[in-house]
Amino acid sequence: MSYPISYTPEGLALADKPKFVSATDGDTPTISVPIRMLGMDAPELHFSGATESNPGKYDSDLENVLSGAGQNLDAGLQSYLAPKLQNGPSTRHILSGKESFGHFEKIVEERLKRISASSGNVLTPRRLFTKVSEQIFDSYGRMLAYLAPSYTKQERDAIPAIDRPTFNLQMIQDGHAISLLIYPNVPKPSDLDLVRTAISKARQYNRGVWGDVHEPLHAYEYRWLVRLVKGEGDGPNRYCGDVTTGRLYQPQKYFEVADENRLWFFERDRHHAIAMGFTEFF
Repeated sequence: MSYPISYTPEGLALADKPKFVSATDGDTPTISVPIRMLGMDAPELHFSGATESNPGKYDSDLENVLSGAGQNLDAGLQSYLAPKLQNGPSTRHILSGKESFGHFEKIVEERLKRISASSGNVLTPRRLFTKVSEQIFDSYGRMLAYLAPSYTKQERDAIPAIDRPTFNLQMIQDGHAISLLIYPNVPKPSDLDLVRTAISKARQYNRGVWGDVHEPLHAYEYRWLVRLVKGEGDGPNRYCGDVTTGRLYQPQKYFEVADENRLWFFERDRHHAIAMGFTEFF
């Protein structure tokens, strides 16, 4: 499935203050720019003042949000959120963010490491394979991309594709992230199936955040709830499509869609969802 791109140079996105690293000649600089990994959402390590050193900043606010700032949310959404908002939800979320960050650092180190087959010596690390989608930068100026180790042809022939997923997918497979697929950055059907399977298996085998006795409060939920208690938002603001039924739900009805089947659309893109075959369901 492809989507038309309107090319307007004056409207190109800007990267977030990239750093100059080096240059090989007069028109080939190397820069450093932050990347937001596409299609996934890891628990927050720090958000709006909640940090590793102060993870419980919003515990009380979130535990009581359904009787306060969120009392007018959809009744079904409140029932869905209630078990997620028990026993220090902010603390649990931020600490999950710490575990997620540590896990990401670990798998990056492991998968970029190269060892000489002949001498056993440690070689220079693998470079990164980087692939962008329809949207190149997000609203914060971060490049949106899929990341994976860059394997040689010999390595690709020797290592089955299932054993060399993108870091984006592996974080979901390992239970340290949830999918966050937002139009127009929609993966091809086979990749969407990989994501859906990754979530189902991570939940089935209690991996990462799914091993908590409480239902995980996803990062996108944590963010909109914190904004709600701070008076900076009214609740979820993206429409949610169910990729298995073709139904498109109002923002406060996203809970009707299973975690692994959610495809998100902003209001401005709702007509694209309809064009893709989704039917609005109230």
